[in-house]
Amino acid sequence: MTSVRYGHMVIVIRHCGVMLTKELFLKRISDITPGKLDKPWTVDDFLKEYKKELLGYEHIKSKEHIFYPGEMEKAKVDEWDLSTFCLLLLEFCKLPRKIRQDILCLKHLRNKVVHFGGTKDIPESTYKNYIERMKGILRLCEEELNNKKLKSELDKIIENNQNIQQKDVEEGEKELKQWSIEDEKYNIGISIENNGKDVGEVKTRLLDYHMKFEENDRSTNIEISLSIGIGWQGEYKQSGELAAVQQDISSGTTSSPESSSMRTFRISIEKIRGDVREMGDPEFETAGSGSIIFKFTCSSVTSLIYLLDYFSGPIIQRRLLDMTMAIEEMIDDLVTLQVYVPSKVYEETIKTLDGVLKHEEGHRTFAYKREKFSAKIFNDPLYGQIELHPLCVKIIDTPQFQRLRYIKQLETVYLVYPGASHNRFEHSIGVCYLAGKLLRVLKERQPELDITTKDILCVEVAALCHDLGQGPFSHVFEKKFIPVYTFSDAGWKHEMASVKMFELILRENNGQLYDDFKRMIPSFEDRDIAFIKELIGVRRDINGENWPYEGRNRLKSFLYEVVANHVTGVDVDRWDYIARDSYMLGMENGFDHNRCIQHARVLTAEGRKQICYREKAAQDIYDMFYARLTLYRRAYQHKTHNIIGLMVCNALHDANDHISYVGENGVRVKMSDTIYDMKAYTHFTDDVIQKIQRSSKKSLEKSKATIERIVRRDFYKCICQTQVKVTEVVNLDYGSKDKDPVTNVWFFKKGQEDIPIRIDKDQVSFVLPDTFAEQYIRVYCSETDQELFDTIEESFAEWCKENKIPQPKGSRKPLASSSGQP
Repeated sequence: MTSVRYGHMVIVIRHCGVMLTKELFLKRISDITPGKLDKPWTVDDFLKEYKKELLGYEHIKSKEHIFYPGEMEKAKVDEWDLSTFCLLLLEFCKLPRKIRQDILCLKHLRNKVVHFGGTKDIPESTYKNYIERMKGILRLCEEELNNKKLKSELDKIIENNQNIQQKDVEEGEKELKQWSIEDEKYNIGISIENNGKDVGEVKTRLLDYHMKFEENDRSTNIEISLSIGIGWQGEYKQSGELAAVQQDISSGTTSSPESSSMRTFRISIEKIRGDVREMGDPEFETAGSGSIIFKFTCSSVTSLIYLLDYFSGPIIQRRLLDMTMAIEEMIDDLVTLQVYVPSKVYEETIKTLDGVLKHEEGHRTFAYKREKFSAKIFNDPLYGQIELHPLCVKIIDTPQFQRLRYIKQLETVYLVYPGASHNRFEHSIGVCYLAGKLLRVLKERQPELDITTKDILCVEVAALCHDLGQGPFSHVFEKKFIPVYTFSDAGWKHEMASVKMFELILRENNGQLYDDFKRMIPSFEDRDIAFIKELIGVRRDINGENWPYEGRNRLKSFLYEVVANHVTGVDVDRWDYIARDSYMLGMENGFDHNRCIQHARVLTAEGRKQICYREKAAQDIYDMFYARLTLYRRAYQHKTHNIIGLMVCNALHDANDHISYVGENGVRVKMSDTIYDMKAYTHFTDDVIQKIQRSSKKSLEKSKATIERIVRRDFYKCICQTQVKVTEVVNLDYGSKDKDPVTNVWFFKKGQEDIPIRIDKDQVSFVLPDTFAEQYIRVYCSETDQELFDTIEESFAEWCKENKIPQPKGSRKPLASSSGQP
């Protein structure tokens, strides 16, 4: 069976190549019509004009009947192949230089794919590079052909890399090989790999050393120098002929006025240096013809791994694509660029690491377990197989994070919807995954944002830890239980406890995790810890004149919008809980966060960088807020769930003075005071209800009776409910109270990707709501006296009438003599 990436490239080049070159040829013969003629050339006019020259090509002469079928017939253009169109375009159609380069690049890709021959799959990085090149070639449709329909067809071929049929691949492979026969034989040249090691191979070897050091409690903070080269090989010209270009780059001078291609090359090099500057300031030196060498001095094996991670990742591939095109323009050849570690440097690095191991451990064998220090795979019901960074795994394996396994995500909703038994644990992992996914897309799409590996890891850690401070039964604890015991105007928020729990994690076990942070975060600084805590903590005003944060400056303000966006409400925390809660509740979810990621872009709006979305995603964002409202209406504010929450809160209040947990220095702390002692808070989870239920203490009898009522489903009664237009008791809204939340979101238009705009809801749809919030007044009663229920219901109905509020649903006619409020 042919490999997937190879098969897809065969299909892409076979179909896209012919369709594109055919349309381009048909347009060019019209464009090159001599001015003395009254009407444009047809294909037959063109062939007649150049018949003598064309028949001089063996490829044309051998198939003369399809080019010159006879006086009464027209040329059979549909039977022409890619080589024919390329020949005609390059030799007879006077192509602009830029388009000529694109056709040469198409031929070049054809030769490359033929060279692979299906014997082994195309490496993923190479495959992605080929696809990017094809997309660049297809931009001809917009620039030269102005044929949107054709471009749409070609885009579909490129994007459809699934369900590729073996028969189509075999036919395409046969044609590609036949087309290549007429062209100059593919010249492999001298492989750059002979001069060095592939960065992926080096990275794998360094990971092995990293695990050995970690498993045996050895520091990975070893100063190591490493050189990484970017070398190029011409398809038809040897690398020696490229020396002049390389000399110009290294010396900073040029033998002729600097071309735009030379500037592109210089800019690409500077961008690479900028990408890795936080890993150390790289030196820059020449290394003979056809290559450029970057030299780095790293302080640890971990830093080396992150460095190689960059040089084998998607960002460098985009840089290399720009450099490739620039070099091809300068030397009029087709070239291949490759990143490598010089063999001599690689051998010296391995020798250094071996020497450290022998020096510190003598001849003792290093036994290590790979899984302990490698990234861990989690099988998530929403996202499938997801991989988390080893540092995140270390956090997950702490008691403070494991505590989240015992705190329900939806408080007591599981007593109404049996499936809603998921916990804060899996939600936190999901938010971590989405945060990394969003930032990696932005990093690849907008390299100029300077999103570093360190930035992504810090945000992932914050996303993982954002709910560490949630108390038992989450919002029941925060909104109903704790306010009785605190008197601060600002009130206590779980984000405060999340920061304190994070600090405790770093202090525990003699600061072992803090040491892990220093080893695993590239170029670690204390401000990275501050940054993580800022992302976790209570919001600050990021739209003010003075920037309120220390972890990152205003240029990276968009990073503060990823986990919890307090300006627009569009963030990965919300994306995960909407998807996860809907799934566990068994409810339909019309919102897909992947569309938001697909259409995200960072732009400068109102004086700072913000995450914006393509205007076509506005409906998706409305869908997100509507999904949130639906969850609140049907689950989060379900009346039975609220009643149970009230009963749990009453049980905790009654038990507060009689249940305690061991805190710092062995001091016992009662429940309401655990928010000031994270050691005690670590042990305070939803299981407090079982603790009360199992207790035989006389002091807990009242609390225990309330819990037993919950078990028997003898709940407090919701006597009546009505809807109002003022803020009362139960609030249901789109996330911005009574305002349209999408008015806070910035968008951009296709073709104007750098201009942030606002969108009015009427530009999205005329069926969107005019009101974005509703409120309910509910009256609960803990007694079981039906006569009392009737009195309350009648009194409440009268009160609603007097205050011109809609009557409670299903209520009887209010008593004529009733007065006063319930």
